[in-house]
Amino acid sequence: MTTILDRLGGALRVRGWPPDAAMPPSAVRAGDGVLTGPLSLRGRVRRALHAANAPFVDLLAPPPLAREALPPTVTPPPVAAEAWRRHGGHGLLVGLDDGERTDVVLTAARQTAARTLLLVRDSGAEDLWQRRLRERDAAAAIEVATVARAAQRLAGGAVRHDLLVVVAADRMPSLSLSTALAGLAPAHVLALVDHPGADLLALSAWAGPVLQIVRRTARAAQVEVRLPLTTEERAAHDTAWHEFLCSYDAFAALRPQASFGVFVHEARREPQWRPALLAWHRARAVAGWNEAKAAAWGALLARHRGASVLVFTPDRASAYQLARDHLVPALTAELPRAERAELLAAFAARRQRVLVGPRLLDSGVSAGHADVGIVVGAGFGLSDRRARHDRVAASGVVYDLVADGTAEVAHARRIADALQR
Repeated sequence: MTTILDRLGGALRVRGWPPDAAMPPSAVRAGDGVLTGPLSLRGRVRRALHAANAPFVDLLAPPPLAREALPPTVTPPPVAAEAWRRHGGHGLLVGLDDGERTDVVLTAARQTAARTLLLVRDSGAEDLWQRRLRERDAAAAIEVATVARAAQRLAGGAVRHDLLVVVAADRMPSLSLSTALAGLAPAHVLALVDHPGADLLALSAWAGPVLQIVRRTARAAQVEVRLPLTTEERAAHDTAWHEFLCSYDAFAALRPQASFGVFVHEARREPQWRPALLAWHRARAVAGWNEAKAAAWGALLARHRGASVLVFTPDRASAYQLARDHLVPALTAELPRAERAELLAAFAARRQRVLVGPRLLDSGVSAGHADVGIVVGAGFGLSDRRARHDRVAASGVVYDLVADGTAEVAHARRIADALQR
């Protein structure tokens, strides 16, 4: 059965809701397979149907832009746009500079082929963005408006814009923004936030998950990119993580003062706890290396073509996969010592631009020598992570690829905070 989205008065109506699909928050059952809710729920409903692989027809969708009206292609596309696309076309990006913001807005508008509304705080920002878009030949596809004007004139009518971009979302007047959000009902949302210290949890309630955080310090800039697991990867991760937590909770109840390190030590010699430790390793492996991370790494390599790039992988297997897929050398302990020394010397002389590996890059490359660092797995301690960041010049950038919805998110935040002290 095909689900149909349409409008009933000033509300969203969903007919033929799949019985096995999770019902989005704020939706109300109005009959057998019928849901109703505010128009602003439309984007969440669409994403829930996509996640359930359920066919649907959205009668509220405006026609896509003609090919000749699309914004110009950004080559290579920003990795933030890839994270946004993989999360279903919604989410928050934090700390991007002006050029990065423009690139990701143009890429999102082109990917969705959607007429775009870009909300800004005041007329000064409106003038600035209109000038930027004219310079990039994108003014026809993207309408710029202050949030106050959008709240007064654009909300509550027919859906005109299928992509909503909110610039400086953390500094928006809350009443005007909530009024605009209540009636615009876009299929896709992109929120741009100025600083990591903003209330990201409150913003995520309407914009979607945090996808990327850029932290600028006296050292190399830190860019945290959160990428989703596929349906199969998510099932494997969550099954393993549940198995681990069930046993670990039992261990913690018996040994409330014991640290996680004590649990690991005990599990290595006690059969009772060993399955939980193996499950923890399985969940960690899925989070550490997955389809989205492989794709993001390729996009970053293209974006920084010609730069000196170090890629810190979670294990040898992922290093070898990257080496095969992109024809770059993997530096592992399995290589003969002379070959390792030759690769490191070539990187130091900038004859070799890219090296990938799980461990040996930390001390084999001089501090500050690389332009770009890419940390593929977040499961490293503070000292290891500091060593990786130290390999990159202060003028460079370190990308941290994090599996969203896993323990990597909290771990990455703790490491980032520690590195800024």
